[in-house]
Amino acid sequence: MKRVLVFCCLCFLFACSQEKGQPDYLIPKSEFVELLTEFQEAEAIVRLGFNRTTDSLIPNDSIYAAFFRGRKISAAVFDSNFNYYSNRPKEFEKMFEQVITNLSTRSAELLEKPKAHPSDSVN
Repeated sequence: MKRVLVFCCLCFLFACSQEKGQPDYLIPKSEFVELLTEFQEAEAIVRLGFNRTTDSLIPNDSIYAAFFRGRKISAAVFDSNFNYYSNRPKEFEKMFEQVITNLSTRSAELLEKPKAHPSDSVN
């Protein structure tokens, strides 16, 4: 009986210590950082209400659906990747620092662009 118990404990120990490989659905970090950046932009559109006008019928869900459809991934794949990376906090923190840098750069680029005035149009 002792041998069976020791054998079971050893099997359990080795099964737990084995490092798992990356899952098949995993998106590379650099691509996922870009996806997170674009997702944050979509989130800003919804939260700041840029998708709404007084007669708007566009539901918030359609913004997210358009995001996933445009990137040809499903919400489930995005969520699975988000969960995978968020379970590695140090790695995920670095990724989000890059997302913040990307958003700051894009924001600065928008502010630098000259705005077109109605008087600038062709007469």
